[in-house]
Amino acid sequence: MHDLQTRKLEFADCLRQHQSQLFGYIHSLLRNLSDADDLFQQTTLILWKKFAEYDRSRSFLSWACGVARFEIANFLRSRSRQQLYFTDELNLLLIEAQEELKQDEIDSRREALAKCTAKLRAGDRKLLEDCYAESSGVAAVAERQGRSPQSVHNSLRRIRRALFECIRRLLAQEALALDPHPTVERS
Repeated sequence: MHDLQTRKLEFADCLRQHQSQLFGYIHSLLRNLSDADDLFQQTTLILWKKFAEYDRSRSFLSWACGVARFEIANFLRSRSRQQLYFTDELNLLLIEAQEELKQDEIDSRREALAKCTAKLRAGDRKLLEDCYAESSGVAAVAERQGRSPQSVHNSLRRIRRALFECIRRLLAQEALALDPHPTVERS
């Protein structure tokens, strides 16, 4: 009984420390907030069931993201194809790319995204929130705004491109600040 209680406390502590990062990982691979929330809950249950198998010499977050990756892949396979989800192949590439990033890189990118989003015009920020924070999708947002879905997609493409460039510049500035004299390899 005491051992079970200790395990519960250890699991709760690990999950508490990493729940926002785990949810962020899941949400980054699924656009729909409701789906991400459902998969987070499902992943949490599986993590608890498998917690006895967790190797404490490894990062809890890495282990949890690995479990989440399988749940996301299963979800995407079972889900009928919707225009708001990428193809299975692209999702798997995104998952692999996300796994290769270190936590400090993820945090730097998230911070840069927040700064760049804050620099957007109010109308662009509102469009992002309407399309990505809600589960209604582009077509519903377009209808509410009296625009065509293609027009909204074009605006989102422009906004994403601007965010990408802004994040790239901020991360490059950060890297330069950390190492103002990078060495150049010569061949």
